[in-house]
Amino acid sequence: MALWLFGGTLAFSAFLAPPASADIYRWEDESGGIHFTDDLSTIPAKHKRKAREIQKTPPEAGQPSLSTMGAPPKPTGPSPSPRPSTGETPGRPAIPEDDDATLAEKLRAKVAAKERFIRGVDEKRSVATNPYRNRFVSPSDMELYQKYKEELPGDRERLKGLESRVAPAREQ
Repeated sequence: MALWLFGGTLAFSAFLAPPASADIYRWEDESGGIHFTDDLSTIPAKHKRKAREIQKTPPEAGQPSLSTMGAPPKPTGPSPSPRPSTGETPGRPAIPEDDDATLAEKLRAKVAAKERFIRGVDEKRSVATNPYRNRFVSPSDMELYQKYKEELPGDRERLKGLESRVAPAREQ
């Protein structure tokens, strides 16, 4: 009888519990530290006005979950793109091109990565270095292996050309 009474009380108490809130608040202190809390009362008074609410709403079926960090609601309808007063269409800012030394360094890293990948596939497929283990290489890795094998001679030639242009600049 006591067990039934305890079980009934426990089941009934679930209905009396307040609903859970999923609101999370984000705030930043003087030193730039970012804090998160689900209780507004834990945020110091001087930081409450800067606290932003992160609303977590369940996504629609088939949609990814979205989290808005205190962002204002998005306006409906098309948004006009900003245009300069001259009527010209703004372009992307020009990205400065890399110098030969930087290009050589990037190409050197690519060549090294391709060589490591090829060595890894060769070692996995080798009976001598991998006698008792799985020597299967996935089809996508084999495609990449073939592609890298074809690209490496051209990459090495380009690297030699870049290095020959960089060498005289270093001597000056």
